[in-house]
Formats: sequence, structure tokens, C-alpha cells
Amino acid sequence: MVSNVYQYYLTTYAYKETTHYDTHKKSELREIYTNIIKQNKKSPLYRFNFTDEVQRFAIDLKENARSFRNVVLDATTEAESGTLLAQKAAFSSDEETISVTYVGNNPALEEEGVACKIEVKQLAQSQINMGDFLPSDRLDFQTGSHSFDLSIGNSTYEFQFKISDSSTNLKVQEKLARLVNRSNVGLRAEVLKDQNGSSALQLTSTQTGISDSINPLFYFSDFSDEKETSCIEMLGLNHVVRHPTNASFTVNGEERTAFSNLVTINHTYQLELKDITEEGNTIQIGMHQSAEALLQHMNHLVNGFNSLYDLSKEGDCTSDRLHRDLNYITKRFRSTLDSTGLTVQPDGHLNADEALIIQSASDGTLNAEFEQLSNFRKALIRQVNQISIDPLEYIKRTMISYPNPKHTYANAYQVSVYSGMMFNGYI
Repeated sequence: MVSNVYQYYLTTYAYKETTHYDTHKKSELREIYTNIIKQNKKSPLYRFNFTDEVQRFAIDLKENARSFRNVVLDATTEAESGTLLAQKAAFSSDEETISVTYVGNNPALEEEGVACKIEVKQLAQSQINMGDFLPSDRLDFQTGSHSFDLSIGNSTYEFQFKISDSSTNLKVQEKLARLVNRSNVGLRAEVLKDQNGSSALQLTSTQTGISDSINPLFYFSDFSDEKETSCIEMLGLNHVVRHPTNASFTVNGEERTAFSNLVTINHTYQLELKDITEEGNTIQIGMHQSAEALLQHMNHLVNGFNSLYDLSKEGDCTSDRLHRDLNYITKRFRSTLDSTGLTVQPDGHLNADEALIIQSASDGTLNAEFEQLSNFRKALIRQVNQISIDPLEYIKRTMISYPNPKHTYANAYQVSVYSGMMFNGYI
């Protein structure tokens, strides 16, 4: 059972991106633990039917609640600082050449207009080695065990493999490609074929740029006693067809270089250099007022709520408690939501009316409803925090007995069934 739970979690959620809301102080983690203990003191004894569906639902519910909490916290923080109603966004005068993302602390505090002018002279490139083309259906290698060293930067890795009598040049190249790719050492290997029925091994570094002390980025060594049996020489793996280069660009006329095409300017703008500019031309980077940013926040809020709402009605294992709780929240704040463009649909979902949102922002309705919108977000945060503390509270279960009100105590083992999935996002 435990194996199935963690297998589902690892394949579905383990590689989701985290935000700064997923990092916590010791005091915050202590508060979460204290809330769990309080919940245990008051919780009756239940019996669960832990089917695969129940386990998947509990994980889905907890992870959706965590993601939605981050969205609500983001909107709440910006609303309280006043930036939600005066959104600014980073812009590039040519997104095809340079794309830009704002990475500063508060976009509302940035001055509008052009902040810098960028000229891209050269992009950072990776190293590419192209092996020799060999007849695919022939075997030019000696059978038996072979080994070689791969040097990447200041690290060296040893690879070993075997060649059998049934192998061909193509099979050897494919085996080496799999060996390199699975090793995850910073190279991508690919077997290329030509129209003559021959194949070659191509290797590309995942790293771009070059320092003075490391050139080239990678190379192979084969210390075979018999020169004619050297796999490296036979494959031609040290043939560099493209040398690595650094990115070269100017910021307001000042020359700069970088190992990568992803660069940060003044801890404020993250630029992705996509192409070189024509000589003498510059790309303007800066901030401007953006209704799109406001709509993006509202859409994120709506999508997160609807995803959680759909989950509350999913499957036969769910109780109707979460469904009722979410309906109660939207019913309580319905007039405020409708007037600001977050309309409640007949089926219970939220809908972002973009035209009404922009209108309410321009005519002052959003400002007038600020307090109620803030209370709506706080109600959502309380709800998702409750889900995170006890996701199993929202599945169908059979109550065995109530706790004795005169002798309540903290049951340290009561949450052990799901505590692992509860804390994975906090560590």
C-alpha cells in the first residue's frame, strides 16, 4: 500500500515547481505540528477503506490545496500592497530576440519606461562533437570489454561496456548513446544516420559558454594498449564541430559576457537571449502598466478554485463536505465576486469576466470592494490550510467513537498514515 502511494506521488507531483511560499521557518513548521495535535485531540475515531482510489484522492486533494494556497497568497500579498490594482509588467521591444521576466521584489515600485538597452553580439553555445560515419550493419570493433574516460570540466568519468559477436556498428553507437544519456553527466548523445546506410554518434554539452581554464568543455580518453582497437579513435568522438562560446552583449553600451543565454540585469530583469541584433540596433527593456498582469492573477485564482472544486466532486470515495464548504464561501461573497468580474456559475464554478474585471479596476469598484475581496481570500486560505492538515477528513468514512471530552490527549500516531505526504511540500 505504501509503495503504491509513493509511486503515485513521485510520478504525479514530485517534480512540480515550488515557490517561495513552500519554504518555511521553524516557527511555521512548529505551528503546523501544533495544529495537527489540536486536530487529533478533537477528532473522533474513524475507519477508512484505503483503496487505491482513496489514496490517490488524498494525495490529489492535498497537492491541489497546496498549489491553490500559493496562488491565493500571491494574490493576497499583492492586493494588500496595492500592486494588484496597479500591475506593471516587464516588456521587451523585441520578444523574438530577447524575452524578459521581472525577478525583482515589487513591480509596483519600479519606474515605468525603458530601464536599459541591450545589443546582442553573440549567443552562448554548447560544444558539439561529431563522430565518424560507419557502416551501420558491419562490426568494426573488437569483441569483448572496452572502457574509456570522459572528462567534463574538472571531472572525469569512466565508462565500461561490452561488444558481442552479434553487435554491429549501429548497435555499439546506440549502446554508447544510452550509456551517456543515462549517466546524466552533462552530455546529450544521439545517433545520426545518412543516406548511405552509415551512422555516427553526436554528442552535445548541456552547458554553454567557456572559461579560459577549461577548453574544450569535454573530451574522451582511451588508454587501450592496442592502438587499432581504440573505440574513441574508431568512433571519432573527439572531433569538435562546434566549439562552445560565451554570450556577448552590451547593456547601455557597456560590454558584458555570460556563460549562458539566460542572464540577470541589476537583480531586476531576467533576459533570455534568443538571437543576435543587427549591428547598431538595441532592444529596449523596461516596465509598463499591464492589464494583462491583473487578468493573469484573476485567472490563476479562478483556475485554482475550479480545480479544487472539481476534485471535491470526483469519484465515489469523496464526501460532500468540501463541496459544501466551497459553495458556502462563494455564496457568502457572491455579490462582491459578481461586481468585480469573478462571477459564480450555476454549477458552482468561478468564471473570470475579463471585460468586467478591467472595467471594475478602472471605475474603482475593485478598490471599493477591497476589504471583502481580502476576506474572500482569507476564507480560501483557511479552507486549504484545513485540507492540508487533514485531507482524509473529506473522504467517506465510518465513525467508530467520539473522543472522551474529559480525557483528550495528543495521539502521536493518528496522522502517521498520511504524514509523509503532508510534509513533502514543506521540507
